[in-house]
Amino acid sequence: MRGVDGTQYEGKDKEIFSHNGILDTRRIIEIEMRYTNYTNNKSIYIKLSHTVEYEWKNYILVSGPDELWVNGVVKSYEDIISNWEKQVNWPHKYSRLLIMVFAVGIGLSFALLGLNLLYFISTDVIIHPFYYVVAIVFGMFPALYIVDKLKELYPIVELRTGPEYAQVEVRKRKKLYIIISIVVIPLVISFIIELIKIIIR
Repeated sequence: MRGVDGTQYEGKDKEIFSHNGILDTRRIIEIEMRYTNYTNNKSIYIKLSHTVEYEWKNYILVSGPDELWVNGVVKSYEDIISNWEKQVNWPHKYSRLLIMVFAVGIGLSFALLGLNLLYFISTDVIIHPFYYVVAIVFGMFPALYIVDKLKELYPIVELRTGPEYAQVEVRKRKKLYIIISIVVIPLVISFIIELIKIIIR
């Protein structure tokens, strides 16, 4: 097992996974398990990694001359994995859509701010539609950053080990939900109201 700080732990029996052991006291980001039966030429290799993107970092390799044994082992692991908690993957699945939504939202917010400043100086200002396109393009850069951070909060494979305070993603997600409910939603509502005012103006 490899910890987030690079520390490695090794063991030859299941005691390494015991209660109040390493998995309960350290934040582990990679686990490797090997079983080899040299007499029958059978082996099992399992690798689990805390993974942010879709990568081939997690797999189970089963090999041996007995096809029935191999298929049985693979099926047993498939059954175990099917009962694991499913990861939330919407930031990965809809990343392009999210980037566009954030780019439009951020771009139009800056455009709205600029318009308010211009109208404060003069009410005779004529705005070309290209102004909004430029604003949205500039909004693309912070949008990419925000979506990348969202992906980090929702890993493809999340190893929740160690004490609660060490589970960074869990804590950050809780803060995100609070920010969305207290700050983002009221801002979106006020933004829509202001946009309607400008359109009616």
